[in-house]
Amino acid sequence: MSVSTPTFDLCVPRLVAAVREVLPQADFADFRVVRDMHGRLYLVVPDALDDASLERLRESLHQALGPYSPGFHSGVIRSCESLSGEALFAEPSLIQWVGDIGVRLVERRAMGQDWVNEPHVSGDTHPPRFVFHSLKGGVGRSTAMMLWGRELVRQGRTVLLVDLDLEAPGLGAHMLPAEGRPEFGVLDWLVEDLVGNSSPALAAEMVAESVLVGRPGLWVAPAMGRRSSEHSQGVLAKLARGYLEGEDGSGFAQRLQRMIAALQVEVAPDVVLIDSRAGLHETVAANLLHLGAEVFFFAVDVPATWEGYRYLLAHLAQLATVREFDSLEVDWRQRFHMVQARSSLRDEDKRTFAANAYAVWVDTLYDAVSPDDAAHEVLRFTFDEGDPDAPHWPVAILRSEHFEAFDPLSQLAGVGEAAIREAFGELFAELQGCLQLREEETQ
Repeated sequence: MSVSTPTFDLCVPRLVAAVREVLPQADFADFRVVRDMHGRLYLVVPDALDDASLERLRESLHQALGPYSPGFHSGVIRSCESLSGEALFAEPSLIQWVGDIGVRLVERRAMGQDWVNEPHVSGDTHPPRFVFHSLKGGVGRSTAMMLWGRELVRQGRTVLLVDLDLEAPGLGAHMLPAEGRPEFGVLDWLVEDLVGNSSPALAAEMVAESVLVGRPGLWVAPAMGRRSSEHSQGVLAKLARGYLEGEDGSGFAQRLQRMIAALQVEVAPDVVLIDSRAGLHETVAANLLHLGAEVFFFAVDVPATWEGYRYLLAHLAQLATVREFDSLEVDWRQRFHMVQARSSLRDEDKRTFAANAYAVWVDTLYDAVSPDDAAHEVLRFTFDEGDPDAPHWPVAILRSEHFEAFDPLSQLAGVGEAAIREAFGELFAELQGCLQLREEETQ
């Protein structure tokens, strides 16, 4: 590949440079850049742009973008010539910064459109929800969720646990004996919903009570139910369809919201706990951004962790700049929390983790602060590295041999409450504090 040939990452900077060459005083707030499913860029300009400037822009962009140009004549169009017209300017967009220029980027994706839709941050009428997410498995995410759900039921609450880690399902096997599984699972609902075959009756057959606690109230919606076990040859075929957009145009997040709402009607939980798919998959956006949940990011302190979270949070930073909040209390970034998995008791280990987390957060989701902010009473979402109330500051799960290759159905009785408290006590205290705040908000 020639050094001068643009690649995906260089396309937007090249577009900015090409526009600046033709229109030095251009205000990029008046433009929209549309990136199609193959990555090619279209520039939509105001209707008032004169013909001569339009032609010069077309030539400049076509040369600058190379294989990422959709063609000389179609690469730059006026708003009135686009299929969406003025409505394009109201579509959800990301802001990609090129120096001090904010480029409004409208994404056209085969999947993952939920990543570019602004999170819903207010007006929640559902029970408190908690999402447990990690980049990789084996960090104690599902175990922590199961044990906290059990703790909440022992406090007298009704709890619904939903397994959205469809490629690596675990809650069903870990919390329900084979004969106690419901007929259907989350994957069944997602597939049936595609053809309009979801209903309250289906939701009723997706949940069962776990035997991990000696009282009623611990409900589980597994990824797969008995039907999938009986027809295991069809599971991968269902997975290929479960994440698709519905025939009514609803995206994965909307379909997931409908499913959880139906499960809530069936179980009437006080709290909903959601086991997220691991990694950076397109569908993770629904869990992190569109369920109105407190999100706990599980991590171990290794370089691969911080590389992955930098990819994730850097993308979310483009959403964070779409609009400023009048109150930081409704900023969706406030709902993010870091969990240090497999921690030791040493304070220096926590501070090292916090420093590594801070390096990612300050480069991505924390706002830059200017000297004029205080004078103009501008709110900024930012924290000091050592602030224990900051999202980057971790709550710890202690390393414990009791929970290596842990099977709750067969091993929980032999572990003992002291071991659970020792390993998960700090995390449980943080979760309880968040729950109390969320419950107070709805009173």
